[in-house]
Amino acid sequence: MFPDFFGSARMPTFLAPMQDVTDVNFMRTVSNLGRPDVFVTEYLRVHPSSRLEKSHLSALLDTDLRSPVVLQLIGEDEFHIRRILDDAKKYPQIRAVDLNLGCPAPKVYRKNVGGALLKDPKKIASILSAMRDSWQGTLSAKLRIGFQDDSLFETILKTVLDCGVDFITLHARTVRQLYRGKADHSYTRRAVEICGRVPLVANGDITSWQSAENVVEATGCAGIMIGRSAMRNPWIFKQTRERFEEGKKPEDIFTPTLGDVRIYVDEIMSNSLRYKPKPKNLPGRLKKFLNFIAVGVETSGEFLMSMRRAQSLDELLHICDKYLVSDGRSSLPIRLEPAENLCSRPNHEG
Repeated sequence: MFPDFFGSARMPTFLAPMQDVTDVNFMRTVSNLGRPDVFVTEYLRVHPSSRLEKSHLSALLDTDLRSPVVLQLIGEDEFHIRRILDDAKKYPQIRAVDLNLGCPAPKVYRKNVGGALLKDPKKIASILSAMRDSWQGTLSAKLRIGFQDDSLFETILKTVLDCGVDFITLHARTVRQLYRGKADHSYTRRAVEICGRVPLVANGDITSWQSAENVVEATGCAGIMIGRSAMRNPWIFKQTRERFEEGKKPEDIFTPTLGDVRIYVDEIMSNSLRYKPKPKNLPGRLKKFLNFIAVGVETSGEFLMSMRRAQSLDELLHICDKYLVSDGRSSLPIRLEPAENLCSRPNHEG
């Protein structure tokens, strides 16, 4: 079994798997600023020619992260999933595996993996049963409330539980919603009741330590998973720990400044160069993060739009300086919640 983080932490926090985001360089950045209790890798797509990739192993074997790392798989072929699990057994550091049952990207679910499997409880049972038979470590599944609607919600949950998983993570939207609208955590509360003694981790629109507290109080969940908001505010795990573990009053919880954000931008850049030394890719990678960072800086959208129009790395960094440190801005606090009138992801995809 995996270390009992559900018993050792009052409310364990997880960094959600985000494709092309949660590689080891971002994990290292987050770890330095206030690590979560658990990291989860980007998914490993399982197919006949897949292997444990260097990009996944670099995170799974990185002792500097100081928190356990879960290997997430996505696929539908039981034979090759078992093959990957056999490979994972060669590394004693890999002690937990998660099955992706919720990826909402159309290019993914059209291949009948990820969120598409929520249409087929029997297939889910076949895959998870094969995984449980092959894997003696911790096994979990990350899912949504359904594909098109919630008609199979309870059936899916019970199917997953019957396969002997050790915990479940629920993103409280359907697959077809992508990231539109609000996550409906009334489903999280229902899932907690159905899961009984099996821990249920809440995911979806947990945007701050305060929203984490609200979700925990409303649902009784055993843990919280944070994704996009950790790109905007990588200190969110530190803040949540201060609230839940240390019992700090709201006014005493660490509040990062815009100057801290400017340093964070530099850390993204330096870690990106360390692990993927291709300077020409840096502007695109920084923009991926700045799309989220900007909505926590100001509400007019000027920073967001200026950043998106930048044509070079120098121009991009100049814009960051203008909105984060110039004219005394560096001492200003970041927003607790993202600006509701701005959208980090216009197409709402993962």
